[in-house]
Amino acid sequence: MLPKKFRLPVENFENVYRTGKKVRGKYGMLVFSENNVDNPRIGFVVSKKIGNAVMRHRMTRLLRNSFLDSVNELNISEASFDFQYVAFVYCDKYSLLKEEVKNQLIQIKND
Repeated sequence: MLPKKFRLPVENFENVYRTGKKVRGKYGMLVFSENNVDNPRIGFVVSKKIGNAVMRHRMTRLLRNSFLDSVNELNISEASFDFQYVAFVYCDKYSLLKEEVKNQLIQIKND
């Protein structure tokens, strides 16, 4: 489970999507906007287009782990951003998802 300090509150989902900048990848899109908290927060949107409940939950678990690992590797655990990952295509390979999330975070970090 995602630690509470890294969870994006439900009431912020629409605001992040509406006002945030978007970085698109093969499996999904990472939307980000600044926040007033001292750590990054992430929320995941995995719709029924991805597949049944088992597939959606598996992808969410993989995304959660890949995001946390990438944040630690890139040393952005102090960044004050809200992130929302909107999944487009099902992927059950951890290495592919981690690579995509890491590349999207690097793009954000360089901007």
